[in-house]
Amino acid sequence: MLYKVIAVSYLSFAASCDIIATAMCIAGLTFPTDITSPTKGTWCPYMEGYMQCIITNSCCEEESVEAGLNMLKTPEVEALGCNLECSNPPCFGRDTHATLATGERVLMSSLQSGDYVLPGPTRVIVNQHKNAPHLTSSLLDIEHADGSLKLTPDHVLSVDGSFVAAREATVGTKLGESVVSRVSHSAGGIINPLTTSGTIVADGVLASTYPEWIAGWALAYPVHLTAGNFLSFLFPATTQAYYDAMLESFFQSTSSSLVSLKGVLPAPLVALVFICADLAVSVGLVLFSLTSVKAVLALAMVAATIKGRK
Repeated sequence: MLYKVIAVSYLSFAASCDIIATAMCIAGLTFPTDITSPTKGTWCPYMEGYMQCIITNSCCEEESVEAGLNMLKTPEVEALGCNLECSNPPCFGRDTHATLATGERVLMSSLQSGDYVLPGPTRVIVNQHKNAPHLTSSLLDIEHADGSLKLTPDHVLSVDGSFVAAREATVGTKLGESVVSRVSHSAGGIINPLTTSGTIVADGVLASTYPEWIAGWALAYPVHLTAGNFLSFLFPATTQAYYDAMLESFFQSTSSSLVSLKGVLPAPLVALVFICADLAVSVGLVLFSLTSVKAVLALAMVAATIKGRK
């Protein structure tokens, strides 16, 4: 508990981030009891939740935050291999290009729910942060033989034929057949189109649309069978509007809790949580849709079509 109190107290001196929200978020985490002999099962969920509290409230650049983290990042804790990257939402740089099913390259920020992109083609379920240009993050600039790519360190892409976190793309590794020549750091706006396959071609490089903490599970999950995906297929414009208006800020504020929850739940319960979340989001989309006359008429037409086939 002493470590927790000291770490949180350091945050009280930060000026340019939302320190009250950060401290309250950290205080709500369950602090590990195995301080002398830390284990991955207890410390990684806590540390990753701690990082998300800082990330969500834009406190990555505060020196006082770094000091607080250093008190927790003992050699024993760092040896556990927890994700301690302090970057904002895991995404692509906002000026990244995607490739449409037609072969045309377009800015990811121009994509809408319902667009089809490579590989596949695969359909865009929703474009995260499309209408949130104020969101910025620390980015990796990965230069390779065929071009360059910007994304957050914990976003997943194909490196040497395997989906891993972007920070594992080092000089000499391959993105497809293109050899990485340089990796540097920058910061900038972010964007992230979620697709039904969970993959997308980003500036010519095969990448996932998921961050490291959930990519392994999400890429194997049958997203195409979810209620949310079905509704986004029927009402793409409404789905994008619903995300922008209702879910963008919600997921920003709850991301730390989701990371912590994923870290402590067994796989069957993770699946159950996501099924429930899918249903809840889908119900929310339907309720949101009812505020649109066009959506109501579309729902009526779908119902009439189904009834006519019976």
